Amino acid sequence: MIGMMAFLAPIFAVAIAVVTYFGIKSFVKWRKKQIQKALGEGMCANCGTKIVENKCPICNTTKEV
Repeated sequence: MIGMMAFLAPIFAVAIAVVTYFGIKSFVKWRKKQIQKALGEGMCANCGTKIVENKCPICNTTKEV
């Protein structure tokens, strides 16, 4: 905000800084919700896939030798 005051009126610099702050804050909140929705219950530590019904679809279906 202080760097923009040399080129813009102080009220415009403050407005741009506030809009940028809340814009980034809302984007981060939206992105966290999107990631949480995509992961669901979590990720498997062995293969990294999404856990469904408390089981990994890849690790629990393969037979271990």
